[in-house]
Amino acid sequence: MSRKLSCVEDPAILELAEDLKVLSDPNRLRIVCLLLRGERCVCEVERELKISQQLASHHLSVLREAGILKARREGTSSYYRVVEEKLDALTGVFLRYLGHHGVSPGHGTKSA
Repeated sequence: MSRKLSCVEDPAILELAEDLKVLSDPNRLRIVCLLLRGERCVCEVERELKISQQLASHHLSVLREAGILKARREGTSSYYRVVEEKLDALTGVFLRYLGHHGVSPGHGTKSA
């Protein structure tokens, strides 16, 4: 009887796949990178990334809906920040199953 790999049964793999889809857009990765340096309003994101307000708002909304960002309102402005716990959990699952330490000896894909 063969033993199933934990990654085959772990529901965190499905969440990781969804999060990776969200992060697969270069602008979203750039936004996360920018916001890891601190909270920003939409106008700062658009200015720093040199994208339109509509595009910045769209990407911020997608990241917020995925739980990667949190938003707060101040007057008429929205400010966004990274949910570090979410990013840490995503990174942990990624490294657990796909990091080089998660591969059994003799089963890696790296060539010398």
